[in-house]
Order: sequence, then structure tokens, then C-alpha cells
Amino acid sequence: MHGTVGQSATAQRERPRRPGLRLLIESHLLFALFLVALLAALSIPVYGISASREGAAILVTLQQGHATQVPPETPVRIAAGAWSIEAPARTFQSDFVPDGDRAAVARFYAERDAIVALASAPGATVTVAGAAAPLAPAHRRLMDLPHNFWLLSLQAVVIGLLGAWVRTSAVPGDLRARMFGLSCAGVAMAGLSGAVFDTRDLTAPGDMLRAMMTLNVLGSNVSAVALLALFLYTPRTLAPRWIGPVLVAAGAVAGVLQGLAVLPLESFYALLVLPTLGLPLLLLVQYRRAAGDAGSRATLRWIGATTFAGGAFVTIGMAAPVLLGVPSLGSDGSTIVPLLMAYGGIAFGIAGRRLFVLDAWSYRLALGAGATLALLVADALLVNLLALAKPVALALALLAVGYLYVPLRGALWSRINRSQALTGPELFRMAGEVAFAPDTAQRRAAWRTLLDRLYQPLEIGSAPMPVPVPQLLDGGEALALPAAAGESALLLRHAGNGAKLFTPADLATSRELVALLEGAEEARAAYARGATEERRRIARDLHDDVSGLLLTGLHREDLAHVRGDVQQALGEIRAMVSSLAGHAQPLGLVLADCRYEASGRLAAAGITLDWPPDLAEDAEDRIVEYARHKALVSALREVVTNAIRHSGASRVTVSATIEGDRLSLLVRDDGRGLVAETRREVSGGNGLGNLAQRLAEIGGACTIEPSPQGFAVRLDLPLAAA
Repeated sequence: MHGTVGQSATAQRERPRRPGLRLLIESHLLFALFLVALLAALSIPVYGISASREGAAILVTLQQGHATQVPPETPVRIAAGAWSIEAPARTFQSDFVPDGDRAAVARFYAERDAIVALASAPGATVTVAGAAAPLAPAHRRLMDLPHNFWLLSLQAVVIGLLGAWVRTSAVPGDLRARMFGLSCAGVAMAGLSGAVFDTRDLTAPGDMLRAMMTLNVLGSNVSAVALLALFLYTPRTLAPRWIGPVLVAAGAVAGVLQGLAVLPLESFYALLVLPTLGLPLLLLVQYRRAAGDAGSRATLRWIGATTFAGGAFVTIGMAAPVLLGVPSLGSDGSTIVPLLMAYGGIAFGIAGRRLFVLDAWSYRLALGAGATLALLVADALLVNLLALAKPVALALALLAVGYLYVPLRGALWSRINRSQALTGPELFRMAGEVAFAPDTAQRRAAWRTLLDRLYQPLEIGSAPMPVPVPQLLDGGEALALPAAAGESALLLRHAGNGAKLFTPADLATSRELVALLEGAEEARAAYARGATEERRRIARDLHDDVSGLLLTGLHREDLAHVRGDVQQALGEIRAMVSSLAGHAQPLGLVLADCRYEASGRLAAAGITLDWPPDLAEDAEDRIVEYARHKALVSALREVVTNAIRHSGASRVTVSATIEGDRLSLLVRDDGRGLVAETRREVSGGNGLGNLAQRLAEIGGACTIEPSPQGFAVRLDLPLAAA
């Protein structure tokens, strides 16, 4: 037996949940209840007689369109033949609720039955303040239903569906969803029964009115108490699980007793006031208990704002007409807007919806409702305390709110939204410090400092999973960032020191920041590569040119040759220093420096230089990058060195020509021509062979040309990159 029970329980736990089917069933049930309410409303005859409150009086409209204002206790007489019944004019209002002891309430419903019977009799009449009209009840059509019926029915259906959606989509055993679902069901019950109760114009059967009244107070009690019980468990648990259901059951029992007049009607209003006062207190306690939980606090802020705004709009609808002297807006159906606002906000919260996008709007909503309430309070004080006329009081109230409340609201909004967020210049400066910190450890520290200043998270730790791009996690409670600045992927939790969630705006900022750092890192790496290449170039030039010349000079015995080597080494050093100051130089300036250096060296060796400045002016202004003009200078220097060492010449002639983007230099001397040493250098030594290799690296060439006398070499090199 035990095994069977255990297997059955296991099977029940493992039975797949079908929230869609449950929601479909409950929505159809709700629609069926609406149809029942609609049929009940259509069953009430149309008498064409209505009564409504007009200030302190009752406005009674008769069938012929005649209307008269009478005191509330003025008797209205319904008669048919020898039978008649009288009741105060106030009891014929469509939303009138009987009060008093049980016997008085029973008499009211008995009177309604008697009025229905008399009004349906042939020749029935209604008389009020001397004005009489015949009664001819007719079947009610859809177009005869008052707008209040449709508003209350819509309110009941929409909020009922909202509760069904939350309850069916929640995990099994979620007490929060159950409490919210019960509260919404109570609103649906109160709305549909209130819609039928308010449909009558003259009267309706007493039993129907008693049933609708009982369902109305029952639903109102359940909705109010369940809503209060909800916040015993949202977001923190403040009471044992059994407390909530017991409170709801007690409210339901009280509602039945109030509807049957066992409990006085005053207890109904008292029971509604208690949740109204207790809800802000519970929200405050929950807010304090949720310290450090940004998601829960954001939800509570939104719930508190929507509930406060909903209550404010109900107050406005009831108080504004009285204070401002305008037609009443406070019918039962008009509560659809504030109720949808309150229940919609709560539904988003307990259904697990993250409200980081709506968080700022919660403050705006509460502050806006506060401004309207402040206007009404100021107007009421001016009217009642100073006995000012209503237009004057309203004008003064507007001025007071404009000059006092609005600046105060702005200061409060600034305080709410104050943050230590980085400005644009600070953000770029800190991002630059991260990207160009001297070493990896400093980059990591600067990166964490930047994130702490930007988001003020409670936690910054390593992400437990790969993070390809920035992303929001846990509905905004955490922000995951990819590896950057030498740091592994990071996980930031609870922005604003735990006071808020990460928002889509924060996500967009993090994406831009990561992209900025990636670009800065690439620039830094490119700079490092360029610096490394520059160091290698300088090292090669020092090794190949300067050190080779100095080493050669150390082994020479001829002082003149030593001086020439030193002078040439100094020229190489000047060229390298010049390249550090600015890579590109005009071609004319490079050739002029080469001409000056060659002239000095050849003159010291007793050789004449014939090198006319034969380039066109526009050609002399051509800009040549360092790699090319360095190759040109080194090549000419090597050729001059060979002429001094090996040619035995008395004259060296140089001519330069430009064809397109290539420069050609022909160097001739009148010496003894190509000797054995020169052959070895051309074939692969450190002389012309090394020169030919250097020119080949930049796309140039070194060619030995035939000459009837002496030695001739042509240097060909590009002036621009291919």
C-alpha cells in the first residue's frame, strides 16, 4: 500500500506541467463568469428612472426626461392600484449600499422585491416631490448597459487574466504567485458582481442585489488581504507559509458575514483600510531586508511607485471633483486605470521580470503622482482653512506647487540619480591610462579601477565561463566583460554599490569601452612593433656602418685614412640622428648633404668632385622616406670610399636623373679602373657587395658600367614605396 502511494506521489511530481493549458482553461472560466454577469445584468428591466448624487442633493430623472433635485431623504413613491411603497431618494442610486444592522439591511432587500413587483404591475407610477411618471419596464439590451458595467467587467477580466498568467507560469508551490492570483481573483469577483450591482436604474430583485453585494465585499476582502499577504513573502519571507492562507481565509469569511449583514458595513471599510496602511509598512520592511539585493530593491521600488500612483489616482478621482467643483470622475469603473497600474507593476515583479529599465520611471511616476496630490492638498487647505473661493484657491495652489514642490522634486530627483559616474573626458583619460600603462600588472590594476569608478559594483571577480562579448546576466544583477588589458574575463555584480541593476545603457557603454581598449591595445602593439623595428634598424646601421668604419680605422696605419673613416662614421651618426628627428626629407636636401660630404672627403684625399645640381626644382622637392634616403647616402658614401681607397683618380663626376618614381645616380672617376680588391668587394665583401644587397632590399640596384677610363657605377633606387 505504501509503495503504491509513493509511486503515485512520484508520478504526480514527475507529471509534466502544462501552464499553457491551465491558462487556457482559467481564461475560458473567467470568460464564462463574465457571460453569467452579462446575462444577470440583462435580466434587470429598464425602468427609465435614475437617481444620482448632485452635491448634497439627489438628482432624480423621470421617464419623460423631467429631472428634479431633492434632499436625500425625500420619499420616492411607487404605486400600482391600491398598493404603494415609499423609500428615500438616496436608496435609488445605482451604487447605493445598504447599511445598519441586520434587520435594516434585510428590510432594504425586501423593499427592492416589493418595488420590483409594484413597478411591473399594470398602471404603475412613480412620484417624487409632486412630479409623477408612469412605469413601463422593458427588457434590457446591450446598448442599455451603462458604461460602468463595461469598465468594471473589463477591469475584472484583465486583472483576472493577469493573475491567472502569473499563477500558471510560476513554479509549483510558489506562495507569492498563489497570493497574487488570489488577489486578482478577488478583484475579478468584486468587479463582475459590482458591474451587475450597479446596472440597475430604479431597482433590481433583492435576492440578486444581496448576492452581488456579498460577492462584491467577499472579492474586495480577498483581493486586499491577499495583496497584503503577498508582501509577507516578496521578496523576503517575513512570516511562516501558513500565515498568508489563514489571513486570506479570514478575509473571505469576514466578507461573507459582511454581505449577510452579520458584521456591520463599517467593518468592511476597516478591513480595507488595514491593508492600505499595512502595505507601505511591509514594503519598507522588505526594502530594508533586501539590502544588497539590487534586483529585489528595483522590483520593490517599481511596485511601491505603481501602488502609490494607483492609490493617488483613486484619491484624485474621488477628491478632485469635490475640491475643484467639476463633475465626478470617481465611479467604480474609473478605478480600472489605477488598479491595472498597481497590479500590472506587481505582476512584473513577482513573475521574475527584471525592472532595471523601468527603475528610473518608478521615481518619475511617484513624483508625478505626488505633485498632483500636493496640488489637491494645497487647494483643500486654502478652501477650508482660509475660506477662499475655489478659483482663487486653485490658482494659489498652482503657484505654490510650481514654486515650491517642483524645485523640491527636481532636487529630490537629482539626489536619487546622483552618482559618481565618469564624464566623457575622464573615461577617455582612464581608458588611455589602462591601455598605455607600463606593464601588465599596472594595466590590470588600472582596468579594475576604471570599472569600479564607472559602475561602482559590490563585487569584481573572474568570470567562471568564457565571455566573448559584454553581456548582462541574471536580469541585470551582473555584467560579464571579456578579457581585456591583460586581465581575464571579469564578472561585476550589483552596480551602484548594490543600489541598482546594470542597465542596457551600461551594457552599451561597456561594449564601447572594450572596443576602445582593443583599439588602444592594437595601437600600443603597433607602436611597440614600430619601436622594436626602429631599434633593430638603428642597431643594424650602427653595426654595419659606424662600427665597421671605426673598426677599420683602428687597424689603419695611415692617419689620413683613419680620419676619413672617423669622418664617415660621424656622417653615419648624423644621418641616424636626423632620421630620429624626422624620417622623410626633400630629395634636394638629401642630395645637397651628400654633395657636401663627398666634396669634403674627396678634397681631403686630393680629388676634385664634379657634381652639378642638375635636377629640376620640382624634382628636388620630392619627399623621400628615411629608408630610401639612408640607402642613397650609404651607397654614395661607399662609392666615394672606394674611389678614395682604390681608384687613384684625380676627379669624380656624379650625375643624377629621375624617371618616374626612380632616381638614378651615375658615379665616374678617371682612375685606374676595376682592380682585384674591388672585384672581391663587388662579389660579396663589405663594400659594394653589401651596398648592392641594401639597395635590393628597397627595390633598387647597384650596377658596374663599362667605362673607357677609370671606374663607373650606377645606383638605381625607388623614391616611393611600390
